[in-house]
Amino acid sequence: MKSTLNLIASSFLALFLVAGAQASTPKPAQLFAFACDPSGQTCPDGAYPNSLIQSADGNFYGTALVGGAGNAADGGTVFKITPAGQFTLLYTFQADQNGKYSSGSLPNSLIEGNDGFLYGTTLLGGTHNTGLVFKLSKTGKFQVLNDNVGYNGLGPTTLVVGGDSNLYGGTSSNVSLAGSLFRVTPSGAYTLLHAFNTGEEGPMTLGMTLASDGNLYGTTLGGQDLLTLLYRLTPSGQFTGLQTIHYGQTLTSAPVQISNGELYGGLSRYEDQSEPSLFSSNLSGSNFEDILLPQLVYGDEVQYLTPASDSNLWCIMVDYDLETVEVISLALNGTLLQTVTFDGTNGEDPDAALVQGSDGRLFGVTQLGGSAPQGETANGVVFALDAGLTPPKPGLVIFKPSRGSVGTHVAIHGTHFVGTTQVTFNGVSATFKVLNSGYIVAAVPQGATTGPISVTNPGGTTVSKEDFTVE
Repeated sequence: MKSTLNLIASSFLALFLVAGAQASTPKPAQLFAFACDPSGQTCPDGAYPNSLIQSADGNFYGTALVGGAGNAADGGTVFKITPAGQFTLLYTFQADQNGKYSSGSLPNSLIEGNDGFLYGTTLLGGTHNTGLVFKLSKTGKFQVLNDNVGYNGLGPTTLVVGGDSNLYGGTSSNVSLAGSLFRVTPSGAYTLLHAFNTGEEGPMTLGMTLASDGNLYGTTLGGQDLLTLLYRLTPSGQFTGLQTIHYGQTLTSAPVQISNGELYGGLSRYEDQSEPSLFSSNLSGSNFEDILLPQLVYGDEVQYLTPASDSNLWCIMVDYDLETVEVISLALNGTLLQTVTFDGTNGEDPDAALVQGSDGRLFGVTQLGGSAPQGETANGVVFALDAGLTPPKPGLVIFKPSRGSVGTHVAIHGTHFVGTTQVTFNGVSATFKVLNSGYIVAAVPQGATTGPISVTNPGGTTVSKEDFTVE
């Protein structure tokens, strides 16, 4: 009798564990599909979406590489989509009557500036057909900001907002030429900051992130015969290599900074055919650590890391052997926690960093797949992934100035500021404005005293480590 009861209990436990495992594996939900005619040539909303951000207004904005409202020759689009999936086409990159894309073509990155405008890059187009940096209002008013950023004819590929409110980015590379790093002000002034030495640094950047010390940290593209580098770039343009990865191993993602201040990124291997890994490092590069991913295999590559509110990293995992692209979550020690697959109807081949929205869901884009209306095809989707995560808590990074009198406007840089409900100076509530997901301007309130600044959103409250001095 006892053994029978044990068997029944074990069966119920097995069913519970299976049900729990199934419930814990989220499925991507299509919010919007980029539909094209049956030939796949005319895509009025664009095709192959390749970037997505959440704006201070709570909506999402992104780019699609090709297509648009005109005809098959259109050079891509910028779009807006609400968390519920309502889509608005903001801008189409179109050729002029001479067939030239003076306003750019092939958009490939998008950010929100500290002034509330959208900024992005195109790979091609402009005066020299070497790409450009553009500025776009949320109502669709377009401006070429600078079309001389193409270094040696190589177009821009990435863009990030610095702590000084300027825009920083990198250019692409080819077999004979290396890329560069540059700065563009919100008014369009361009400065070349660094030209890569392919033999010592890698040919181009994979991307950069603004860290808590006010500097930018990035990685370079590597390969079987190329060095790859973790580097620091100061706002003044000082470039420092922090860690060189030698032949047979290569960095595969731009770095991200997690709540403890460490940088994390992806690593892959070529020569010894062992599993890929994560790296972690402090901001000096002195404690660089290689964290093996034993549940992944040679041929896998981890890209586009996103720190989420569950304290784990949500990433894109490319399996070059099986030719699949999936979303995975990794613990900081390298444990594989979840694998999220796409079945084609809800997208195929995610190809940009996931964004954790202010409601806790993860949002992203796929370059292929999707469910389009009958008679049409789909080339990519915007998707939402409900993994049961709580809304993300604010990440407070830096504030400037560090002292001031009542009424002084203070710029606060951090993460997950969308949906902020309160900013306080040593416990006294301040008036504030959220200008993007990482930037708040607040006024020192009457009655404030010297002490920390705190930011509150639906995910919780974060208090600064440094004090603001009230004069």
